Amino acid sequence: MSTINGSYFNYSSPFFSGSSMGSGGLLGDYLSIRNGSYKKLLKAYYAKQNNSEEKTNSSTNKTKEYDKTVSKELKQLQTDSSALKTATEAFTKKGSKLFDQITTTTKDEQGNETTTKDYDWKAITSAVKSFADAYNKTLDSASEQDNVAVLRKAAMMTKNTAANRNMLSRVGITIGKDNKLSVDEEKLKKANINDLKSLFGGSYSSYVSSIGQRASDIQKVSEQMIKSATNSNASTYTRRGSYSSLATGGIYDSFF
Repeated sequence: MSTINGSYFNYSSPFFSGSSMGSGGLLGDYLSIRNGSYKKLLKAYYAKQNNSEEKTNSSTNKTKEYDKTVSKELKQLQTDSSALKTATEAFTKKGSKLFDQITTTTKDEQGNETTTKDYDWKAITSAVKSFADAYNKTLDSASEQDNVAVLRKAAMMTKNTAANRNMLSRVGITIGKDNKLSVDEEKLKKANINDLKSLFGGSYSSYVSSIGQRASDIQKVSEQMIKSATNSNASTYTRRGSYSSLATGGIYDSFF
């Protein structure tokens, strides 16, 4: 048993003969995996192995052990991308009042009342920090995957974030070398509200809306991958044995 890019390969199986160990053979093996034929061959191969109880038990145990590892990673990705989607909706969902001004009345020592209008900076800061935290966790869990669609959507997130680097910096949010977001609370609370609205407002074209869409895409892919890992009838494969467009991100995505 060996690994390539985190994937398990059994070179004693009939699909990895000595002649397939060259670069051309590995490419052919990779393409067979991508177009779904490998899965069909693998199922047929292990079906024959059922005639040998010892071999079957060994193979089954290894498969179950691998599936548990995959499921754990995928569930983490699903959890993190779902949390990011929820964090963006705090800004974008219909009826959000994060950027509505609130009226506050205070009294001095003499009992004189003063009424002021301002934004709820505590709530805004909390929402932005929750967004940044969920964003960073999603990048971490996405980096553990080798699925084309997941990696592409995560890359689109970082690209969009980089495109808004200057505006984010103006409201106290910086991008590290690892693409993670850091929030300066003090600078955020002194930021121009119009800059915050431009980034985190509910408009379809806002920065936070685009990140929310990518988070939703990653969540859907991870959910389908989990089903594929736990239920052979709910696979990322189509009935023709090829990958579904959701799992790969489409034909165009497969080249990136």
